[in-house]
Amino acid sequence: MGRKILFITTDQQRYDAYGCNGGTVAATPVTDALAAEGIRFERAHCANVICTPARSSMLTGQHPRTHGAIANGVPLPQDAPSVAQVLADAGYRTALIGKVHFEPIADPDNVYPQNQLIARDEHGPYRGFEYVTFAGHGPVGPSHYANWLRENHPDEVDGFLRIFSTIPGGDTGAPGLRAHGVKRENYHTDWIADRVIEWLDSLDDESDWFCWMSFPDPHHPWDLPEGEQHRIDWRTLGLPEGHPGSPNASARSSPRARHTGWPGTTAPCPTSMPHLPTSCRPTSPTTRSARSTPTCTARTNCSTKRSVAFSTTSRLAVGATRPTC
Repeated sequence: MGRKILFITTDQQRYDAYGCNGGTVAATPVTDALAAEGIRFERAHCANVICTPARSSMLTGQHPRTHGAIANGVPLPQDAPSVAQVLADAGYRTALIGKVHFEPIADPDNVYPQNQLIARDEHGPYRGFEYVTFAGHGPVGPSHYANWLRENHPDEVDGFLRIFSTIPGGDTGAPGLRAHGVKRENYHTDWIADRVIEWLDSLDDESDWFCWMSFPDPHHPWDLPEGEQHRIDWRTLGLPEGHPGSPNASARSSPRARHTGWPGTTAPCPTSMPHLPTSCRPTSPTTRSARSTPTCTARTNCSTKRSVAFSTTSRLAVGATRPTC
């Protein structure tokens, strides 16, 4: 038997959504079993809160400020390092099946290799992966899955919502919610799993392999197959802590609570950007966060301006005010 690496990712799924991490709503028996039989990393964190930077960090092992894909719409450079290429060079068979998004999806001229492969109905090579099959959030936007669904099940295409749809749906009129007639086996979650199984079955038992199985869900929109609505009755669920109208909602939602890492505060500020004001310095080591996180103090000879700034906690603060000297 060779060495096998199956890298499974979901999209926009919180740490505490899994039962093994305290989740009580979604049933996650497979993940819980993996956690019980393996190692659970309780202090791991995502390198960025949005898609392209975070996924590029997974592929490269670098922070966004290093690999350069700092936002959606900013492509990961073609010469960026790739764990898939490292493993391929070591003799591994490599595949990426599911959502990718290292490059802009909105690319009508097919400038980027990701979309060129889709347009030519080709499956690699791509960034060290010998085989790729891409899927997104339904058939809206370019993907191998979208092409497959339009060709084989055109009657199921129109039920999907656009990714940023605000069309009201469901029992409550919530935006971006719709149950529709796509069969479960044709929905992208099952489709991706089936394609992974097909690729693995094509390999010799002795092969070393690395496969990234990348699910687009539970990212919005929530346009699930009608046959899956029975899984959870929303009427039986309580509201999450801090919901609008709860006692602590105002504190959680105020602008200062969301971001206060600038002059006159003691919240985190950038530590590795070339424009960093020299007034940033560590605070007294009274807490764990203070020992590891510097704070900003305004200098009297500094001016301020509106700008985009990057913090060490990988948040992007657009329009935040920072001192410039």
